[in-house]
Amino acid sequence: MTLDEQLARTNLKYKRYFRWKFKLSTRGRAYKERPLEEIMKIDLIKTRETYYAWEKTEEYQNLVNLLIMSNAGNDLLEIYNVMLDKAKKGDAKAVDTVIKLQKSIASSIKQNSKDNNSAPVEDEEDDLEL
Repeated sequence: MTLDEQLARTNLKYKRYFRWKFKLSTRGRAYKERPLEEIMKIDLIKTRETYYAWEKTEEYQNLVNLLIMSNAGNDLLEIYNVMLDKAKKGDAKAVDTVIKLQKSIASSIKQNSKDNNSAPVEDEEDDLEL
């Protein structure tokens, strides 16, 4: 499940807080800096404790993990590009790292392809007689 899919299932007051806390854009609109008190006023929250208590829940932890995973892909690409530049300049350790990263990425792609292809496909019956 993606972060956006999980946020779609999250209570609106917590979704707003999560987006505010991690400065996430909303529906394609850029993040707008605003004080927490403004968010609290919109959602009729009286104390910050409501949010702090939610931060201790499994739902919040799952959202944080999804956020980290979605950022990890971007970080990996950045690291790969830096290592590739170093490898092109002759850094032996960078060459080794790039080769390992390429193998890891290829393996991951292969596994994702298998996972997507192994999902059972159900034949649709439309009850039409020929």
